[in-house]
Amino acid sequence: MALITLTVLSDEGEKTVSGDGTTTVLRQLQEAGIYVSAPCGSRGKCGKCKITLLKGTVEITAADRDCLSRAELDQGLRLACQAFAREDLTIRVPKSEKNFEAVAGFDTSLLTANSLVKESYVPKKQALPFVRQLAGDRPASLRELEEAAKLADIMGASAPSPDGAVREAAESWEPVTVYRAGPAIAAIMAGGEKPHGIAIDIGTTTIAMVLIDLESGAIARRVSVVNKQREFGADVISRMQRARGGDLPRLMASVRKQIAEGAETLCREEGIRARTVARVVIAGNTTMLHLLLGLSPATLGFAPFTPVTLDYVTCNYRELFAGDLNCPVTMLPGISTYVGADITAGLLFTGLYDAKRPEFFMDIGTNGEMALVTPGKILATATAAGPAFEGGNILWGTGSVPGAISQARYVDGAFRVKTIGDAEAAGICGSAVVDIVYEGLKNDLILPSGSFNKDRGVREFFLAKTANGEDITFIQKDVRELQLAKSAIRSGVEALLHFAGVTYGELGNLYIAGGFGFNLNFENGAGIGLIPPELKDRVRLIGNSALGGAAMYLLDRDAGPRLDQIAAIAVEYSLPEDRYFQEIFVDNIEFGEDDD
Repeated sequence: MALITLTVLSDEGEKTVSGDGTTTVLRQLQEAGIYVSAPCGSRGKCGKCKITLLKGTVEITAADRDCLSRAELDQGLRLACQAFAREDLTIRVPKSEKNFEAVAGFDTSLLTANSLVKESYVPKKQALPFVRQLAGDRPASLRELEEAAKLADIMGASAPSPDGAVREAAESWEPVTVYRAGPAIAAIMAGGEKPHGIAIDIGTTTIAMVLIDLESGAIARRVSVVNKQREFGADVISRMQRARGGDLPRLMASVRKQIAEGAETLCREEGIRARTVARVVIAGNTTMLHLLLGLSPATLGFAPFTPVTLDYVTCNYRELFAGDLNCPVTMLPGISTYVGADITAGLLFTGLYDAKRPEFFMDIGTNGEMALVTPGKILATATAAGPAFEGGNILWGTGSVPGAISQARYVDGAFRVKTIGDAEAAGICGSAVVDIVYEGLKNDLILPSGSFNKDRGVREFFLAKTANGEDITFIQKDVRELQLAKSAIRSGVEALLHFAGVTYGELGNLYIAGGFGFNLNFENGAGIGLIPPELKDRVRLIGNSALGGAAMYLLDRDAGPRLDQIAAIAVEYSLPEDRYFQEIFVDNIEFGEDDD
C-alpha cells in the first residue's frame, strides 16, 4: 500500500508524517508526537481536535456535522479523531496549550525544612574508604556510594598530574557539607552548593512542579504545564480505556517525558547542576501514578476497582526518566482507586487529619474528590464530576490558557467578559462557565430546570469573537454539562454529611483545592447550587494542596508518619452504592440556592 503524507503546520513549525490511511489523522499525529487535545477520548463529541485542511480533501462525517458549523466545514475544518487521510494532505493543527496556567501555588508558610541534618566534613588523606569515613561500618546503598564518590573527585583534583606535578597541596582541601536523612547520606555538597528537591503533582489536566532548597525550605522555581495525556481523553476513564486498548506505553512515555523536561527546565532556569537534586517526591491520583509507572489500569474502571498498588513506591530517578538527575524518587500512597495520593497529600498539607471538629476538604476538577474529617476519622470519596469545570465537553471550552474567558457578567443585554492575560478571546474556561450560567439564571435567561428561556428568545449566548472572527457561544448542551458536574459535587457533599450525621452548622470550614476552585466566584458558585449557601462564608482556598503535600513530604521528616496516620484513619465511602446520593443527585440537577 502506498504511503500517504501529512504535512502538518503548528505553532511549533512544520512536520511531515507518513501513514497508510488506515488510522485516523489524530492517531497519526499522536504517534508522531504532535500534541492535539482530544478531551472526549476520540469519540467525536467535544470538537476540540479541529484541524484545518490547507491542501487535499477529507470526507465530512456525521460527527463533523454535529460539532462544526456549516461555515467551519466550508473553511476546511474537520475533527482529527474522525478524519482519515486517503490522499496527501497539508493541515494546520490547533494552537498548543503550552502556556496553560496551572495552579502551582500553595501556602509556603506551612513548610518546615527539617528533613536533612547538615554537618561539615574535612576530607582526610587516608586509605580508609570514603564511605566508611562517613557511614561507619553499616552497609551503604548505591546512592550513598555515589555521593561518597564526590570526595574522590575532590581529592583526585589534587593528585599528581600526568607530568608528575602536584596541582595543589592536600592540606588546602576545603571542608564539604554532608547532608543526612537519618543515618543515610542524602547529599554531599562542595563549593557553596546546596541540596535541592523537586515536588511534583501529576493532575489529570495539568502537571505542576517546584524546585525547593532543602536547607532553607524556600521555593526556588516553579513549572506548570498541561498534561499532554489529554490527547487520549480528558478524564481518567478515557485514559484507562486507551491504556487497555494498547496505548499504555504511549501514555507512560508522555508523562515521563514531560516530567523529565520539567526537571531540566527547573535546574536550567535556576542555574543549578542536576547533581544537587537529592530527592524527588510525586503525588497524583491513582490512575495517573499507574500510568506513570506503566502499571496496567485494567481493573481500575469496574467493581471492585482493584489497583495494582496504593502504597509508597520508591525507585531511582533514572529508572523512570531521562536526563542527568540521579536521586531517589518517592511516589506517595493513596487511599483507594478514586481517592489517590493527591488527596492524602492535600490532607497532609492542610493538617486536617488532626482536626478537632468536623472539616470538609474538596478538590474540584475532572475528578471530584472530597473528604469529611472528624476527630479520629476521615471519610473520603470521589464523584465523577466530568471535565466541565476544566473546560472539557463545553463547545468553546478550553483550559486556563491566555485568551480563555475566565469571568463573565451580563450587563445591558449583553455579556461582558474578561480573558486570561487580557488576550484576545479564544475559548471559555471552567470558572466562566459558572459565571455564565449564574448570570443567565439571575437575568431569567436560563430557567431553574437548566433550559434556555425560549420565551425570551434565548437560543444561545454570544460572548465574544476570536482573532479569526469566529463567534464564541455558549449553548444549551453546555448548560447540561455543568448541571451534571455541579450535581455530582453538591450531592457528594450532602451524601457524606448525611451518612456521618454532620450538619452544615457543625462544619468548621470548606477547604477547596485545585485550579478551578482557585478562580471560582463563591457567590456565583452558591447561586447555581454548587456550593451550599450555608458554607460560602466558610470557604477557604488552599491552591494546589497536592503539590504542597509533596513539598511537605520532601522537607519534613515527620511527614511520613503523618501520612501513615491518614491512611490508618481513612475510610472510603462509595457514593454509587448510596441510595440517598442517587436521590439527591436528581434533585440537585436543577439550579438555584434553594437546593436541599
